[in-house]
Amino acid sequence: MFSKPIRTPRRRGVAALLVTAAVAGGSLATAAPASAGYGGGYGDAWVNNYGGGYADNWTDTYHQDYGKPWGGGVPAKKQLADVRVTASGPAHIDHDQEQLWTVEITNSGSATAQQVRATADLPNGIEHRAHRISAGSADAQLVDGRIVVTTGPLEPGRSVTLQIAGRGPSYGGGNVQFDVVATTPTPESVTTNNTATVRTRIA
Repeated sequence: MFSKPIRTPRRRGVAALLVTAAVAGGSLATAAPASAGYGGGYGDAWVNNYGGGYADNWTDTYHQDYGKPWGGGVPAKKQLADVRVTASGPAHIDHDQEQLWTVEITNSGSATAQQVRATADLPNGIEHRAHRISAGSADAQLVDGRIVVTTGPLEPGRSVTLQIAGRGPSYGGGNVQFDVVATTPTPESVTTNNTATVRTRIA
C-alpha cells in the first residue's frame, strides 16, 4: 500500500515580503549616511526661523528689493509744508497818486504750516494809507512802517491775501521796491519761494 506524498506549501508571499524588506533595508542603509546630519526634523526651524512655510507667498512681502530689508516695504513719503509768497503792484506811480499792492501767502505743500508770519515792507517814499486781509483767515498789523501778517495753522492748499493801499510822494522820483518775506517753524520742501519783490518807478 502506497502512502501519499505530503506537499509542503510554498510561502511565496512570505518570501516576497522578505525580499522586499531586504531591498528596503538595503536602501535605507544606503541612504542613511546622506541624511544622518539632518535627523528628519522637518518641524524644526531651518534657518532664521523659517519653519518650512512653503505655502506663504514670498513675493507679496519681499518685492525683490535687495537694497531694503525684506519685510520693510517702501517707506512712506514725508509730509512737508511749502509756504509760497507772491506779490503784485504798480510798475509806476505818480506824485500823490494812490496805488494798491497785493500779497498772497499759500501753503502749496502736503503738511499744515504752523505759525506762519509774513512781513511786507512798503517802498521808500510810499505812504501807508490802509491795509486789509481780503481773503483767508489772518491778522495784519502796521508795525514800524511795515505790515506784519500772522496766521493760525495754514492747511495744504489754503491761502491768505493781503492788500495794502499806498500813496506816492509829492516830489522826487526813482526806483523803489516792495518786499515780502514769510516764515514758518514747520519743515518745508522748498524755501526759495518764501520771498517776493515788486519794483515800482516813482515819476
